Amino acid sequence: MTPSLFNATATADEWHLCNVLGKTETFYTRDDFVAIKAAGLTSVRIPLGYWAVDLLDYEPYVSGQYPYLIQAVQWAGELDLTVFMDIHGAPGSQNGWEETGLVGPVAFSANTSNSDRTLKVLQNLTTEFSKDQYGGVVTNIELLNEPLIGLPQLKVFYTAGYNVVGVANTSGINVTIHDGFYNPHSWAYYDPNNATAAVAADYLTVDTHQFWAFAPYTDLSKAELLQQVCAFGQSIRLQQSASGIPPTLVGEWSLSTGVTANSTTDAGQDQAKRTWFRQLFEAQNAAFTPNGAGQSSIGWYFWAWQTEYDIDAWSYRKGVADGYIPSNISDPSTYVFPVLDTGCIDTTFDYTAPATVTTSATTPSSTASTTANSSWNATPTSKSAADRTHLDRWEPAGWVAIASLAMISLM
Repeated sequence: MTPSLFNATATADEWHLCNVLGKTETFYTRDDFVAIKAAGLTSVRIPLGYWAVDLLDYEPYVSGQYPYLIQAVQWAGELDLTVFMDIHGAPGSQNGWEETGLVGPVAFSANTSNSDRTLKVLQNLTTEFSKDQYGGVVTNIELLNEPLIGLPQLKVFYTAGYNVVGVANTSGINVTIHDGFYNPHSWAYYDPNNATAAVAADYLTVDTHQFWAFAPYTDLSKAELLQQVCAFGQSIRLQQSASGIPPTLVGEWSLSTGVTANSTTDAGQDQAKRTWFRQLFEAQNAAFTPNGAGQSSIGWYFWAWQTEYDIDAWSYRKGVADGYIPSNISDPSTYVFPVLDTGCIDTTFDYTAPATVTTSATTPSSTASTTANSSWNATPTSKSAADRTHLDRWEPAGWVAIASLAMISLM
């Protein structure tokens, strides 16, 4: 989200960045949440590292995020936005990638201390945000983001995590599991406490990430990409009673593909690029959004709301400003492409983006950075916590969208 921070310090991950900078940094304002709400989005996803809750003396990470996390949840509640939290960085790193805070080996499973510390973090978040004072704003806690862990080991951790977060289900908090890149169908009929279950566990949702910017998808043509998007959407819009796939959200996606990977022009100055982005956005919106009751699909999260340089394929805010993302995702009248009975857009529809961009991006905060997505409407936050079951939260109430917050430190 902010490559200049790392470039300026010649660091590749948050561990080494914090080691160089020391423990001083802030981010975010309430105006960013207002802008998310104005775009028709209904929720913020807040990824965070374990060190926001459980920091050891030898670890150089910056602590002190927790009051800002609480502030973010309160802002969301004031604006009728819901919050989806996830453990983006676990001790030892669950995938060895920079977004976990530490590039290198996948050491999460190397010892029980790492999983125990993660469970401690999940317990802390569950205990805090299931309190009545938050009004059920936090609807999902994801146990681990994008783990690259063998399925048997992953299921052991998921069982432990489910039994930690699941105690809060009466407040409306779902236990969310990432599919571990095994895809949603691999979790059909999944119950962490019953290996032979004939139905998926209650209060359980699956998070899957669908990016087309990485191999082996980078060589796909536009037509092939749109077909892949359509086919995936159909696979998760099956009736849950028949497929066994738990309620599933596409927790991360973007407009980055091999088609524009080598583009040197900004979408604001490139009509053809805006035309393609609009088609690709609406294709994924249609594919990742449920179009009937009882489906496994429950919605999507776009990554991200904004990036440091507002990279066009990754910035929802820029897409709205430049017209290649609908101005109000909750209002289908702002869409361009018709949706067929298949649940996919009509790719033959003749559309060309306007020759020039007539609006300019509104920057509520010079350092804001978030993400977005679409789902069935969440239960209004005014509802009592006791009433916020996983069932009523996913009843169809219109086409809406969710936004995901890409950083945890708020200004």
